[in-house]
Amino acid sequence: MTKAYVIAHPKVTDMEKFGSDFASKVDATLVPFEGKFLVRTPDVLHQEGEKGNFTVIIEFPDKEKAMGWFNSEEHQKIVDHRRKNTDPSTTFVIVEGNTTI
Repeated sequence: MTKAYVIAHPKVTDMEKFGSDFASKVDATLVPFEGKFLVRTPDVLHQEGEKGNFTVIIEFPDKEKAMGWFNSEEHQKIVDHRRKNTDPSTTFVIVEGNTTI
């Protein structure tokens, strides 16, 4: 089974609201899908591309669990708070942890 990762590099526009209305509530939504944070920090050493001000990497046992979490009722209840408090250029992807190159 190949692990899957959520990788987000948002430009948070209101850190206080992002934290209280979204980030503080995410942990509980991960539990049923066995997701765990590997990285969750504003300490970003930006090198190239669009500059965000926060980085998140969440590990899941597989892509089905990652997609299950993303589409879950619990996550969908709070995701609008993330979107309202981040720039629309935010990068948010789900990738499998296999190598194809």
